[in-house]
Amino acid sequence: MKISTIASAVLAWTGWHRSAAQPRGRIIRLSEDDKDTPGLVRFLSQAIELADGAKQSWVTVTRTGEFTDPRYGKFKITLAMLQEMVRNFEGRTLGQDVFLDVAHRHSDGAAAKFLQLKVENGKLRALVEWTPFGTDAVRTRGFVYLSAEFHEQFTDNEKGAAHGCVLLGAGLTTRPVIKHLDPVVLSFDDNDHDTPVRVAISTQLLRELTESSMDNFLKLLSDALIALGFSDTTAKPLLDAAKPQLEAVKTDETKALAVVESYKAAGATALAQVKALGADPKTVTIQLSAPTPTVDVAGEVAKQLAQREADAATAKATLAGRLKLLSDKLGEDKTLTPEGVVKLAAEVAPMVLANSTDEQIAALATMQLAHWNQLSAATKLASLGFNPVGGSVHISVDGGNSIKALQAEIDKRLGMTSETDARRFAKTGGKLLPENKAFAEKALAQFDGLHGGQLDAEHKALAAGTGNISDVRVPVIAERTVLREALYNLTSLNFVNVGTAPYANVITIPYSYRDTSAAGVNALRRYESQGIRRAGVIQTHEEARPIPQKLAMRISAEMQLLMSASIIDWDPLAENVRNIIRIVGEDTEAINMNEIVNASDEYAVTAIADTLTAQVNGTNSVFVTTKFPVVRPRKVYDLQGTQVGSTVNPLVITLNSVARSEYQLPADGSALPSGLYYIMDYNLGEFRFVSELGAPVVPTNGWALTVAGFATTNAVKFDTDAVTDEKIGDRYDRLLTAIGGRKVVVGTDRFYNPDMVLMSGAVDNALSQATSFTANGARNGTGLNSDGSVGTTKGLATWNPTAPGLQLADTRIIVGERGNTRFRMVKPFAMNPIEQARDSNGNFTDQREAFGTQFVLSHTPTQLKAATSSIIVYSATGRAARAG
Repeated sequence: MKISTIASAVLAWTGWHRSAAQPRGRIIRLSEDDKDTPGLVRFLSQAIELADGAKQSWVTVTRTGEFTDPRYGKFKITLAMLQEMVRNFEGRTLGQDVFLDVAHRHSDGAAAKFLQLKVENGKLRALVEWTPFGTDAVRTRGFVYLSAEFHEQFTDNEKGAAHGCVLLGAGLTTRPVIKHLDPVVLSFDDNDHDTPVRVAISTQLLRELTESSMDNFLKLLSDALIALGFSDTTAKPLLDAAKPQLEAVKTDETKALAVVESYKAAGATALAQVKALGADPKTVTIQLSAPTPTVDVAGEVAKQLAQREADAATAKATLAGRLKLLSDKLGEDKTLTPEGVVKLAAEVAPMVLANSTDEQIAALATMQLAHWNQLSAATKLASLGFNPVGGSVHISVDGGNSIKALQAEIDKRLGMTSETDARRFAKTGGKLLPENKAFAEKALAQFDGLHGGQLDAEHKALAAGTGNISDVRVPVIAERTVLREALYNLTSLNFVNVGTAPYANVITIPYSYRDTSAAGVNALRRYESQGIRRAGVIQTHEEARPIPQKLAMRISAEMQLLMSASIIDWDPLAENVRNIIRIVGEDTEAINMNEIVNASDEYAVTAIADTLTAQVNGTNSVFVTTKFPVVRPRKVYDLQGTQVGSTVNPLVITLNSVARSEYQLPADGSALPSGLYYIMDYNLGEFRFVSELGAPVVPTNGWALTVAGFATTNAVKFDTDAVTDEKIGDRYDRLLTAIGGRKVVVGTDRFYNPDMVLMSGAVDNALSQATSFTANGARNGTGLNSDGSVGTTKGLATWNPTAPGLQLADTRIIVGERGNTRFRMVKPFAMNPIEQARDSNGNFTDQREAFGTQFVLSHTPTQLKAATSSIIVYSATGRAARAG
């Protein structure tokens, strides 16, 4: 079933849920009405698919911006307001579930229930679960807009506490004010990996199962087992056992589905048995004694667990014997006291394994005794006044014993050990990727080397009990956790070349590239006495500068008292740690992803020299360049914040004979000087003017407007405007062809190996409508993931990076070879000592404050910028000078 809808949302401020102490607020419903807005104009933005049986979908509730309504004047929605809505929703500040109704008539019943909120690229996104009443309102009654209701400064009526911006609910309506939002999509798009997989057997699915092979039934069973809690590995024995039975009945869908349900029930029984025995179902291997669902799977699991416990007991006893042998060997040295033997044995005990040989144990004891004798001799010499000739005493940290134990303890106290992988690694597909783990270990080794003494001291403190922090100092292990978790969740680590580098003002980046003008295949035929040409591989280097990442935090007096108590209250500390992890991770993600986009644009540029005075008519507020995408100017700064060298690919926009600066708030939080500034959409080449406060400004009619800059030629443009009689699936098939074309350019023409496609979730959602993703139009090398997102495009793995400020936006697709941008951890994140806070007058505020720093480097060598290309997704009719 298909239905057309318009992407938009409506804002309503209301004063309900008001306490006696709370001031009465205006009720402002920004749904348009014909009598209030003569000359009402409606427009169709997109046709959407409405799947049969759909229950949940992600919708856009509202977005940031400044808006004007003739009845109420100007109002603003900020990113901070959206984040407060998410925080208050997750904390259930309202004290009840939040619902979506029809036409703001709460008494008519709920159209949907809000399950989850999040902020993406300046938009408030919501996962909602639809009721039949809601889907009917959209399908048959024309309620195709979303109207949100929230309170700017909500105060609860129980404690009178102020909570900031709170989402109160939403309603389906027919006339919106706020434009340019995503469509209300009723198709199922479940991005929440904690939600169980729902398998609906529809008439269409049964027909497809009948017409296809048993692989569909195996896939159906596999999805069901994964949903129960099995992993791919632990589900395999059940799938292998079901396979011959499905082969026998594949022409009878009723029998085949019965087999699937039988094995699904057997899996559920086994899962219950595994959990009852306290084992992890993702690690227990189930072995069936016969390929039949009547086998006592639970009994087999219990038998294996019992055998595992017996093996563990045997290994434990064997290890105890090996450790006793070690103590006996050390005890042969009669100069050691019994306490000394125990101490030396404990230091090397982790190196002893159950299968260690007698010879290995003896060698380990000899090495430990030699080390002890050298240390004893040095101690005696020092007592006699003889100091070592050179060297220095330091703590050596290998990431082993004490640090591992300390990290395990902090993970437990911060609640990370009980957190599911789907939630903890949500940004990387619900699992820890090998690339992220490998780089995190390198960065942690660098961190441990810098903070070894403090980590060792914290381990000893926690080993003696729960510990305390009398000076409200942030534990170093918490900083280590910030670094680790931020790196674990960086999607961009899969697209860049990663490593560590020593801290310096300028860092040298060595690299090599292929000179295509040098010897190639045809130049290899060189005969006797003929000169042999050199291969076209050039080794060189470039210089790059570190990028600072600094984040401050403030601790209240109440927080101070909690943390200085005899037992640490880890809840507020965990909250601070998680916030720092998120913010540092998002900034690092944006640095890497934006570097990939900018480097791709810089590969091939052409000049822009536009005179756009004709577009300045006193009405237009959006202006367009003749060429796009516009290359973003590149500026390099040293560690003091001083620009180094000239701006590369500068952009100069002149209005009324005055060169205007780009609107960028100062990093120190100060205000911009009074004047007009420009905001540029570099992907589309659209720009507008704003005041120093960010308020939109319409230039005076006839003012001269010129643009001088650069546009990239390393991109193709895809027009989303429909061709005559073109179906939406065919339109996005054209986009797939464009992606394939960029793959050919990067791979065949430039001799790189394209292996990635990067796009936003919104572009991914639109592209998934291509006919090539349907069962009848499926093509090799192109397919969807289990959640409906694009998994493979033209044989290339497809990713949806998410972080605030990504220049990919919803209009660009990157195609190319990963690993050419160099990302280096120069100085891992660490907090400075906490100090007393003061106000603007220099008075103490009974608060403590501190800041953390991290330095990274993200640089693409000049000769490697050809490894990527891009596609701009835009509307040719929509890209025009206009008021808006």
